[in-house]
Amino acid sequence: MGRQRSQIEVVERQIAVVDHDMEVLLAELGMHVLSLRQPVVGGDLSDAYQALAKEKLLLDNLTARISHLQQLGRSLQDANSHINTLKQRIASHEQDLRIVHGRIGVIAWEEASSEVLSEEIAGLLPMIGQRKEKVASLKARQEQVISRSDGSGTLLRLPMKLRAFLVSRRLEKYARGHEEFFIETGKAIADASAIRHLASNSAVALDEEYHAIADRIAAWREEMSLMHSRITRDKSKLEEVGVAGSVERKIQELEQTHRDKVRDVSQSAVAYAKRICALENPWKSVEVNAETLRCYDQIRRHERIRKQLEKRIGELHIESNIGELVFLIEQDEERIRHIRQMIEQHNRQIEDIQRSIGSNREKIGEYKRSLASSLERED
Repeated sequence: MGRQRSQIEVVERQIAVVDHDMEVLLAELGMHVLSLRQPVVGGDLSDAYQALAKEKLLLDNLTARISHLQQLGRSLQDANSHINTLKQRIASHEQDLRIVHGRIGVIAWEEASSEVLSEEIAGLLPMIGQRKEKVASLKARQEQVISRSDGSGTLLRLPMKLRAFLVSRRLEKYARGHEEFFIETGKAIADASAIRHLASNSAVALDEEYHAIADRIAAWREEMSLMHSRITRDKSKLEEVGVAGSVERKIQELEQTHRDKVRDVSQSAVAYAKRICALENPWKSVEVNAETLRCYDQIRRHERIRKQLEKRIGELHIESNIGELVFLIEQDEERIRHIRQMIEQHNRQIEDIQRSIGSNREKIGEYKRSLASSLERED
């Protein structure tokens, strides 16, 4: 009996697998027939066919919308990523450009100090003359303070040294500002396309290096502008399809709706396919492809397998019922044997009691005879 129950469970699991495969095959058959040039819609199939066609159209529209949003999302992501790359390139080359500006400024300063700076550049940079005068003034002041300190007495030497130290600090601080001054000077010369007016032998090479870097930066800025225009255009497209927030979040929402719709389509396809399979000859006057026939044949094969499994379960249930009845009969027979043993035991007890009764009656008879004899003797 336990063996049959175990076998029944095994067969029930096999039926569950067959049912799952059948569900998949029915859904596949429904979709195959839907895609035929001449689908099966006769009789009472029209409603099922129309329901499936409607669900499939909704699913296709949803799939197309998700694909469109994914494409726009990728376009925005690519554009933003490319803009970040361009920003990094521009920042790196702007630093290179500052170095070139600084080199140009240093050369211009040296030429101004040597009184060989061209008039074209000198006219652009009035601050060079002002800076030269400022540096010369600070240096003269420094030399004057040092000279006075060396010639001062003991009491005045310490204050003069302190003054000389302060003047030196001012000169150093002013000198440290040369870097930005050189960069600004070089930028003004470059912006005025006057690099080649420098007397230095490096002027031509610096001019070519400057234009190479500046052209790359300009090209990247133009490309970045195009990327921003593309982002604006893609965001407008998203607003047109009702997406004002995060594209990723909207896609996630639609994908969940898409999964639900796939389930609805599958259920409609199964319902349609079941009605097709209920027909005696569903392919009469219908041009059907090999894939559809293969699917249909597999469904019929699974139906036969399921019937065999159901038959086997019925047989196992009968065997299980027989086993249960045999078990009950064995229990009843065991009870009968037990009752018979009890009856035999009681019969033996009855016989013993009857013998005891007979013995006691004999004793009563003896006592009565003895009593009668005693009474006769008294008379």
